[in-house]
Amino acid sequence: MHDVFFYQNGVLNASSLTAPENDDFDLVLAWQKLAVAHKVKLEVCFSAALRRGIVGKNEAKRYQLSTSNLAKHFEQVGLGTLAEAILIQDRVIQF
Repeated sequence: MHDVFFYQNGVLNASSLTAPENDDFDLVLAWQKLAVAHKVKLEVCFSAALRRGIVGKNEAKRYQLSTSNLAKHFEQVGLGTLAEAILIQDRVIQF
């Protein structure tokens, strides 16, 4: 299984509220297609996402927000998930 962990401003890739122009590359959709086609887990840092307004359904309920905007196929997780992935993966790439 492959994981992609989004941290800091990278969590903005998980917003379902992006609306690229017709001639722009739809990065969120590209990540979603990658997740489905290759069974890649798209994991978003919980804290970084909340700071930047990316909120899943559970967090929206917890913080009494009117809606969620975490895109499909993305999951909010803690930094412990990243640490565990680093221990079990044969490669880690950071960019």
